Amino acid sequence: MENFKRRRLFFHTNNYQRQIIKLAILPCLAFCTLITVFCMRFRIEMVDMILYGTRSLTMHLIDKWLIVIVAGLWSFFIFIFYQSFKISLDLVGAVRRINRDLDTTIRGETRLHIKARDCDELANELLQRVNILIDNLPMPAKPLTIR
Repeated sequence: MENFKRRRLFFHTNNYQRQIIKLAILPCLAFCTLITVFCMRFRIEMVDMILYGTRSLTMHLIDKWLIVIVAGLWSFFIFIFYQSFKISLDLVGAVRRINRDLDTTIRGETRLHIKARDCDELANELLQRVNILIDNLPMPAKPLTIR
């Protein structure tokens, strides 16, 4: 496993990553949706106020800045979406590959050190210890199996 391909940010996620992503994205999505609905609702009421009454200062601000408010909110959502994928990839992105490499080591097919990308912080910390165990692992008489 000397050559590491750069994983695509959005297309290869594992179960651990999806849990982290949901934790970040769902509250942000709910917040952005509620604020957008709130602004749109007052935008519709503003037409009635213009036709039948006077405009309040709040309605004037919402009318004037509606596009900026909505665009800013959804830009915030896109930023949170991207960052949650990036952070989850750096924390737990290598788990599936590490498990596969550990399985081949347990079965006795290889005794190479397991490596991760430099940005896989959690994996590198764990793999330092795992590689010490691999170095001190005796050769089994028969291949081991995983339950």
